[in-house]
Amino acid sequence: MTISAGYGAKARLKELLEAGKARSAVLSSAPEWWTYGLPRGAAAGVRARRRTELRRLRAEGLLLDTRDALIEYGVREELRARGWDHPWPAAPEEAWDQGRWPGSRDGGFPEQISARLDTALVERVVAACWATSCEAIEALRRWRDEHPGITPPRYRRDDTGHEELVGPLAEYERLSACVTTTGQIWRASLQHGLARAQDFTPEAQDSTAGQGGDTSS
Repeated sequence: MTISAGYGAKARLKELLEAGKARSAVLSSAPEWWTYGLPRGAAAGVRARRRTELRRLRAEGLLLDTRDALIEYGVREELRARGWDHPWPAAPEEAWDQGRWPGSRDGGFPEQISARLDTALVERVVAACWATSCEAIEALRRWRDEHPGITPPRYRRDDTGHEELVGPLAEYERLSACVTTTGQIWRASLQHGLARAQDFTPEAQDSTAGQGGDTSS
């Protein structure tokens, strides 16, 4: 999958992944993973346990040293935050179309970030987005059929001085707000992953240690 992200996201991701890789190297060189002097079979077992442990840390968001691990952690967090972390009816084929869904506001993002995620997790995201948006999508399709050619917005000021759409476009905006696209989920997931990775940077660790120190005067 590919995330359409705001400017600076790639640079921040690179910075945090470099910190994660440094931490991974430290964890991988811990004494319990030393194999020097061990028979071949015993050494292979140690390496296998080390790989298993690193996978566990990545899955739990305790080690985010790869792009895939960081974003996948973020996706799981976003699903939990929305209460969507449960099975959904399979999305129809049209949900996988390359074009934008009706009501999408996913344009205008200058950076592209790719990741390889667990297939079942991607399917859950698409299914959840579709199940929670399909009624609004159908209503938006009907709106387009009923209002061909309407594109220029018309505005008015509400009581607070903000511009407000009126007429048919107001209904279009209301329906659009009910559509959750996969792009929205991917971008939110990236932010979850970046925030979690930040927790393990030396700066964050030093700050946490400082807060736990003696604050008495």
